[in-house]
Amino acid sequence: MQEDYPSREEERGLVKRFEEQLKQKTFSFFDVTEYETIVQYYLDHMQYGNAHKACKMALEQYPFSQEISLLLAQCLIGREQYEDALKVIDDAQNLHPNDVELNTVKGTIYSFLGEYEKAVEILLSTLDHAEDKSEVYYNVGLTYQTNARYQEAIDHYKKSIEININHESALYELAYCLDVTGQLEDSVAYYTQFIDRDPYSSYAWYNLGIVYNKLGKYDEAVKAYDYALVIDDTFSSAYFNLGNSYMNLEKFPEALEAYKNTLSNEGPSSETFCCIGAAYEKMEQ
Repeated sequence: MQEDYPSREEERGLVKRFEEQLKQKTFSFFDVTEYETIVQYYLDHMQYGNAHKACKMALEQYPFSQEISLLLAQCLIGREQYEDALKVIDDAQNLHPNDVELNTVKGTIYSFLGEYEKAVEILLSTLDHAEDKSEVYYNVGLTYQTNARYQEAIDHYKKSIEININHESALYELAYCLDVTGQLEDSVAYYTQFIDRDPYSSYAWYNLGIVYNKLGKYDEAVKAYDYALVIDDTFSSAYFNLGNSYMNLEKFPEALEAYKNTLSNEGPSSETFCCIGAAYEKMEQ
């Protein structure tokens, strides 16, 4: 069943009602889902103080809410109060000992504390219970990458992609680590094998384009981005990177069209407008 998310207007209305309650020191009832929306709003806007207040008030009414506990831990992580965040997770695990999300956040906390091996151990321990094992391997890869252990990160990103070839973040981080370790040239064959297995993976074509672009093979990059866009003609990042490759090839009208397609699919952004301006400038020279 598709989950219903509140509209921005509903979200702002909840936040306004919550802040009026704080200001006037009155009581207004919120169900647990509404509290989750309020806390997530503050986290998204990095307002950790208000997020913390909302979590505390929510837990007074819903002390066994796992979601609120997770949000409180995220709030404390944002404030770099890692030991406090760890305690929140430990308390929640007394009620939900094998919960994958709790262990994932716990692993993240140990990574922030610099205890990378412990973080990896905790993350890997979730494999038996995790519905999405690709996400587990991806998080292990991130932990190794944070510790500058790029080869271990590469190995785990590859495990993630073997399970889910369309794991966009794993594909992106893999390309970064391959670049850092000087393995980009060899990685072309790796991406090609996945495309042979699933030629309709827009993300695989997109990341092959990134590799070609980093290698300075702009014609090959254009072809890869074009294939990605044939599969998904709303793929704004592919349009944007296609525009960059055309700029490198000095094909400025084609670059302009790609940037305009980025704008159509992604909406306005300062970076895209800047690139559109650069393409027009090159065409006028």
